[in-house]
Amino acid sequence: MANPSEEVTATVGHTAETAGAHAEPGAISPDVTMVILTWVTFGILMAVLYKYAWKPILQALDQREEKIRRALDDAKKAEEKLREISESKNQLIAKADEEAKDIVHRARQAAVEAAKVIEHKAREEAQIMLQNANQEIKAMSQRARSSLKTESAHLAVSLAGKIIHETLDEEKHKKLVDKFIQEFDPQENENL
Repeated sequence: MANPSEEVTATVGHTAETAGAHAEPGAISPDVTMVILTWVTFGILMAVLYKYAWKPILQALDQREEKIRRALDDAKKAEEKLREISESKNQLIAKADEEAKDIVHRARQAAVEAAKVIEHKAREEAQIMLQNANQEIKAMSQRARSSLKTESAHLAVSLAGKIIHETLDEEKHKKLVDKFIQEFDPQENENL
């Protein structure tokens, strides 16, 4: 009995001899015409696919890529604008806050100044009212003294007339009252 590996080697050798003798095209040794036709068919298929399928697909992909690129650029621009708007908003808020604080500060200062002015005016008015009251009191006191002097003089003249039993006419009576007033208060004559 023969060895199995020897049998396989003998069989392969026999097949090679047979293939070389017949030269029929097979899977291992293709026909040259068939190879050329396959490459031509493949080239035609590639040209048709390139023109009618790949070219539109590549154009669509390029357009989509461009659209995505523009969308990304627009998104970056929008993000930048949003950041600028946010910064602007923060600056406006800070400025408004500063202005509000300034307004409150000025309002407080104005209120303090107004309070000082009102207090000063009230003191001046109170001082004026006090001066007016003092002048009015002095004037009333002067009138009362003057009236009291006149009444005293009339009373004194009447009493003197009764004492001396002399009747005085109106002119004598007035002269006597004036004389009595002058003698009674020499400073009053200077004020009259």
